[in-house]
Amino acid sequence: MRLLPRALKFLALFVAFGIASWLAMNLHGGGLWEALAPAVASTADPKHGPSNYDLRQLKVVNEVLKNVRDKYVDPKRVKPKDMLMSSLNYVQRDVAQIIVIHEEPSPTVKVRVDTQEREFRVDNVLGLWDVSARLREIFDFVQENLKGTEVDLREVEYAACNGMLHTLDPHSVLLSPEAYKEMNLSTSGQFGGLGIVISIRDQQLTVINPMPGTPAFRAGVKKYDRITKIGGESTLNMGLNEAVQHLRGAPGTKVTVWIRRDGPDGWQQAKPFELTREVIKVQSVESKSLGDGIGYVRIKQFQANTSKDLDEALQKLKGNGELKGLVLDLRGNPGGLLEQAARVADKFLVGGPIVATVGNPGAGEDREEKVAHPEGTEPNYPIALLINGSSASASEIVAGALKNHDRAIIIGETSFGKGSVQLVFTELPDRAALKLTIAQYLTMPGDISIQGTGVTPDIELDPMTADNQEMDLTVDTGMIKERDLSRSLSNSRIREGQKPQEIVRYNLPESLRRELRERGGDPDEVLGPDFPNKDFPVKFGRDIVARVPHGKRLEQVRAAKQIIDDARRTELQKVSADLQQLGIDWSDAPADVQQAAPGAPPPNVEVKLETDKPGNEVTAGDSMNLKVSVTNKGTVTLHRLAAVTKSDNGLYDNKELVIGKLEPGKTKTASIPLGWCEVEGRKPGSTAPLPKDAPRVCRLPKDTLSRQDGISVKFDESRGRAPAEQTLRVGLKALERPIFAYSYQIADARKGNGDGKVQKGEHLTMYVSVKNVGKGKSFETQANLRNLSGDGLLLHEGRFDISNMQPGEVKKLTFSFDVESALADPEAKVELSIADRDLRENVVEKVRMPIAVPTTLTPASGTMKARAGGATLLESPEPGARTFGRLGAGTAVNVLATTGDLTKVALGDARFGFVKTAELEAGGAPAGAVAFEETMRRFPPSIEVQPVALSVREDKILIKGTATDPDKILDGYVFVGNRKVFYRSNRNGADPKRMTIEAPVPLRPGVNVITVVARENVDTIGRKTLIIRRDGPNGEILASPKGEEDLEGGGGADD
Repeated sequence: MRLLPRALKFLALFVAFGIASWLAMNLHGGGLWEALAPAVASTADPKHGPSNYDLRQLKVVNEVLKNVRDKYVDPKRVKPKDMLMSSLNYVQRDVAQIIVIHEEPSPTVKVRVDTQEREFRVDNVLGLWDVSARLREIFDFVQENLKGTEVDLREVEYAACNGMLHTLDPHSVLLSPEAYKEMNLSTSGQFGGLGIVISIRDQQLTVINPMPGTPAFRAGVKKYDRITKIGGESTLNMGLNEAVQHLRGAPGTKVTVWIRRDGPDGWQQAKPFELTREVIKVQSVESKSLGDGIGYVRIKQFQANTSKDLDEALQKLKGNGELKGLVLDLRGNPGGLLEQAARVADKFLVGGPIVATVGNPGAGEDREEKVAHPEGTEPNYPIALLINGSSASASEIVAGALKNHDRAIIIGETSFGKGSVQLVFTELPDRAALKLTIAQYLTMPGDISIQGTGVTPDIELDPMTADNQEMDLTVDTGMIKERDLSRSLSNSRIREGQKPQEIVRYNLPESLRRELRERGGDPDEVLGPDFPNKDFPVKFGRDIVARVPHGKRLEQVRAAKQIIDDARRTELQKVSADLQQLGIDWSDAPADVQQAAPGAPPPNVEVKLETDKPGNEVTAGDSMNLKVSVTNKGTVTLHRLAAVTKSDNGLYDNKELVIGKLEPGKTKTASIPLGWCEVEGRKPGSTAPLPKDAPRVCRLPKDTLSRQDGISVKFDESRGRAPAEQTLRVGLKALERPIFAYSYQIADARKGNGDGKVQKGEHLTMYVSVKNVGKGKSFETQANLRNLSGDGLLLHEGRFDISNMQPGEVKKLTFSFDVESALADPEAKVELSIADRDLRENVVEKVRMPIAVPTTLTPASGTMKARAGGATLLESPEPGARTFGRLGAGTAVNVLATTGDLTKVALGDARFGFVKTAELEAGGAPAGAVAFEETMRRFPPSIEVQPVALSVREDKILIKGTATDPDKILDGYVFVGNRKVFYRSNRNGADPKRMTIEAPVPLRPGVNVITVVARENVDTIGRKTLIIRRDGPNGEILASPKGEEDLEGGGGADD
């Protein structure tokens, strides 16, 4: 089903600048690659940091270049200079201190690292080894000037490699050791674990599905159980990948999982389940009998055991009697192992070619064919094979082979269109791996390439939903496919313009569509025991195979004509009835009304297009409705009159306005909300019961930035008599943002020696004060503490709701955790984060607490008060201890102990601090809770950008602004899209706390996302984002390029 992609399409468009990279990692052949991402430069790992990794050796770069030279599918696509420039772009994108300055046709490129700059020739880069030689020169300069920084040089080299590979195609990529390890687990189809599928739901680690026959299933773990602890570690704020690592392990080892269960049969106090890990076999195949001898098989991906799993599924179905027909479901299947795809196709074919892979003949990659064999072939029963736009790669091999051999009727949507083959090269340093495109495949017989076009279904299915908030009556062609990806391969054997034999529009009730969205679009999770009977494509496929004769595919399609016509008519009647409930007459024009001739003038109508907001401007978080009114001034009745919006802004795109029947002299109006619709108070993916009678509301998201967009409205009518296209420009005004400043103190106040330092066995309290120093209020906001030490650190209080903070408001929080004797590292680590989930504003800090030698304190008593200049509160007596506040002049405190020149004082409720004894004097009457001024030292730099127009006609604008910080400004930089165009270090600046930014920014047509960044340090970063639209020379609205930006050839501002 294409429900989830359609439901979430605006999100895909909203992140259009990065979509090609995402799809390249999620939809490609050679394995199951989901959640793998190219490495990026990051905080240094001690094993690979600048001090012991020699970037100049080019260990990984040279291996990548060698394999590209020897194995890449299409040598004509290998352009050395482009590879060099792209590698430098990736490095400057991922390393804050680096900017690359280059303008064509300059023969040189300037590379600036912090305050140092050097020029390098690029015009003489003609071969792959020229790339290596030039990178060695550049990396020598980079490495020298990154000494002493946080940058991991290993990741710099990885970034350069992925930049080079980016110029080839969307699927060639360097995998970090961690990504390659995860890929191996995915493609092997088995691992050591407990047998549960988990997810983060309602901010809790939640069991989504216990697999039958596994340790968790046998122990009674159930769907939607909440996992509160794994072993001795709390799962509070634990990331999903981290939880998976804790649950997996060697077969035979034990782990205790603490579970809380909601509901009348549950328990709120977590109970322990001691489980023994086993080898978990991931089922890639699921099956179910649909009755009357018809079977259903779903293949989720092609992994090492898929063909064996298919054999077992078919045998299970035959256990109920003769198998008379099969619905084979490949929807959402991203691909996997080519060998397994060929074996699956072979299962249904008596003989003949299945697929051919054609590589680079010069690299010895000759044509290789997979052929079918008669042994073990299934009987010639009818097969309905279901595909959709997310069926890719290996699943397209199966669909293409069964279609080309006339063995199956293909039903659904045109598939993704990935016709290339990748091979993983593992002989790289550090256990990294190179995934390189070495061949394209041709479905057979006929040597047909589906690259960029996909497999066209025989019977196309498309859902229709009558809903006055989210109308869906038209065929959506906007889903991103292989051909939309940057640098997608081409092939001379592509068959363009194929069309389905039949098209069936079916009714998808709004209630079912909403249910699918609530559970993330997975029909297994939504439909439960009724699945797949509530799924129209499956029901339709079942009816087809139950009633068509054995024979060839097209003959079967013709034989199914009556079934198709009946389904089309029945589904249309359902939709028409739903529309009637909304007051829309969806009746068709009489049969004797002719189709309008091509180029015929539009009908005599008057169209008015507007919104319900003054000046067509809306504030983020509010609603805005688009309204079209049509008056028929002609003499002919119009039927099934409707319109669809098109916009670069996904919040406005693909909205449908339905008029229906419009008689002469009549005026009708259709209105549709813009933005995103959801149940009030309901978070996507929540497992909590739906709020009773909660309304569905449509709004522009609160985090939307100020921008201007165009909306075009294109009409359609039953006989092609459509009004002319209309356009409207709308504005969106962003909400003022909160900015979170904070301070904290870590004290061994609950259990410990009270020296303010951290030792094993102590129970610690982290006192945090958060202040909103921004101009806007916060919305749903949380402060979280996450364990980064694993076993040996146990969180107790780790999450606080601090929503709706007004500007200037302060919240005081008390986190608690224990440092246990099992801690193996020389320091305890936690991550403190403060985040507004609605506005996506956040600050994050990794807090490191060295395990310290205890300080001897001398007990003392009495009262003292701060002298006239006040007194600074320190966290511990350690030299350089963190400052967390100041006592005002005359503030009295109780004395607890002394050490050296410091006095330990009580602040109330077991809290304490250390003060220089010289800043105190005798006297005073302390209050129960001592008032002191918090030292708000932790907040991101403030960035002020001079106002610029949100829509311009020029191809370049000047961004001017100022970054300030009470401590220091380390540096600042500017991106447009994912291209860095400005960098300046403030290391030698005139004012260490202030820096000016002045950056000429090039603009592409349509939407440009400009991000201004200022850093205080590696963890404390301020950002300001602008969205600027570039219009045509006469003010006309220009469409944004569909793919990601082609940024490698350009350069930054020469400051």
